[in-house]
Amino acid sequence: NPRSTSVRLRPQLTMMFTVQSKTPSVNHLYGQSKFGTRYMKPEAKALKLEIIESIREQAKRQKFVLNDWTERLLTVTVTVTEDWFTIKNTAKKKDIANREKFLIDSVFEALGLDDKHIWKHTMIKKTDPNPYRFGSNIEINYWRPKCK
Repeated sequence: NPRSTSVRLRPQLTMMFTVQSKTPSVNHLYGQSKFGTRYMKPEAKALKLEIIESIREQAKRQKFVLNDWTERLLTVTVTVTEDWFTIKNTAKKKDIANREKFLIDSVFEALGLDDKHIWKHTMIKKTDPNPYRFGSNIEINYWRPKCK
């Protein structure tokens, strides 16, 4: 019975990517037509294409064979860097999970991967008070399950 089998994960390979743009929250990505249907806004489509092109170029430089990754268990760590605090040093009202979903969807589309294979997902806010330094680092590890 696969549900009762315990699985130990052993890391096999790591991919690292950087996205040098702020990703908007899901709330700002979509509009609604007068008929009630939702659509992705043109600026969101443009940003998604920019991210996809950047990730594909980075993957090509790192010489990854992505066919080996399509059915693997994956762990993903996303570090989003920007200024997360107000002038009064309180946390700004920014939902990292809401913003990170668009990023992961774009990265995984670029790589031809399916996010259903994410086994562990970690999100980290890294603060930088300089408003001109922002972006995201994405680390994807593929694991080989070892059942016992």
